[in-house]
Amino acid sequence: MTFKHVPSLLKLAGPMILSTSAITLMQIIDAIVLSRYSSEAVAAIGPSGLAVFMFQGFLFGTAAYAGTFVAHNHGSGDTRGVRSSTWLGIHTALASGVVALVIAWPLSRLFFLAGHVPQVAHDESAYFLICMAGSFFPVLGGALAGWLSGIGRPVLVTLVTFASFAVNALLAWGLVLGNWGMPRLGIAGAALATVAAQAVAALLYAILFARAGGGADPLARRFKWGEFRHFLTLAAPMGLRISGELAAWTLFLVVVGRLGTMELAASSIAFRINGIAFFPALGLGQAAGILVGHARGSGDDSEIRAIAWQSLAVCEMWMLAMAILFATASGPLVAIFAGHSPETARIVATGSLLMKFVAFYCIFDAANIMIGCVLASAGDTHWIARTFLVFSTLFIALLWLIDRFAPSLAAEWTLATLFVFVTAALWSRRLHTGAWKEIQVLNKPALVAGQTLIRGDLLR
Repeated sequence: MTFKHVPSLLKLAGPMILSTSAITLMQIIDAIVLSRYSSEAVAAIGPSGLAVFMFQGFLFGTAAYAGTFVAHNHGSGDTRGVRSSTWLGIHTALASGVVALVIAWPLSRLFFLAGHVPQVAHDESAYFLICMAGSFFPVLGGALAGWLSGIGRPVLVTLVTFASFAVNALLAWGLVLGNWGMPRLGIAGAALATVAAQAVAALLYAILFARAGGGADPLARRFKWGEFRHFLTLAAPMGLRISGELAAWTLFLVVVGRLGTMELAASSIAFRINGIAFFPALGLGQAAGILVGHARGSGDDSEIRAIAWQSLAVCEMWMLAMAILFATASGPLVAIFAGHSPETARIVATGSLLMKFVAFYCIFDAANIMIGCVLASAGDTHWIARTFLVFSTLFIALLWLIDRFAPSLAAEWTLATLFVFVTAALWSRRLHTGAWKEIQVLNKPALVAGQTLIRGDLLR
């Protein structure tokens, strides 16, 4: 087996890994700063953060799927199609911002029904409300980042991401702990810092798009219901899959929280540390998705499986290294986030055990990430959404049975690990069948393999 796609993958993946890793660093800094505020805030950031991602995940996943359309158009050499695809994401972001504002407050009240201690529930509600109200910014940013990634310019995505990371880090330190003359707002300060950083990123992306002439083409920016409907038929299932996965993990943390604040804090920390492995792998997956989009756009479907398996091999090497780290250094890693409270020793001990589960399922999560990104970029979003809905429902049902009849942290984490393994096997099987070849992403004939392309990159 040759690895001819690996150099192209790594060239694209480098800046995208830096971008997704900056997201991890942002979350890690929030967790570290909150650990110096209160253990309740550390416990609350897990379920509330996942809940924000769950609801924003549908909006973000739908708008960001514009990047797949961009990649296909870029592969076929259609410059106007690239711009039109980007505007599909922008229109989605505008509608998403309005929807998020309407539902933010009612949904934030649901945390008081989860059975968590009052202070944790209050912190969860506050964080969720602020982040959801500002959903327009990350959704717009996702759509415009998809444009840059789809045309093969991920370095700019990295630069914008690190700029927003710097804003988040500075504001979180000031607003959570009351440093530099800022008010001491606790977890609400972390949420405000996050929204402000997302607004900065969205503004920078918008400036780049405008400078590239993205708003100067009236035909590209015109809202066309037929194209928008076709876009939503592929993009909305992707958004549903993302929000469904986040819903499953959010409910997992909610159920864990019923065991106690210590168990919830340890699980939240384990998820944060897992981000060290997950987000760089996601950067690899996004890069693989771009290669798939370019290949399908140019009519070269024969290369898709090779791109997928070679990308998976690279990702698996990374995940194996992280699994070894998590298994052998779990205690020191958890201690970084455990803070200083009477519960610290128990949180570290429990978190160290949970990191063994994380180390094990990382090995299978590589297939979840890589194959999932490849299938999504190939347009197989309906099957992904349907399949994940069925198995996540089964996961939640089994989780409820454990919580109802035999509540145990080890049992709940064992079920979570099994869930990761099963979905990895399903995605891999689907890729092997080749059913995705029957799906047409763009409403126009694809180029035949080897046809000469005339590319009109938006950024010179």
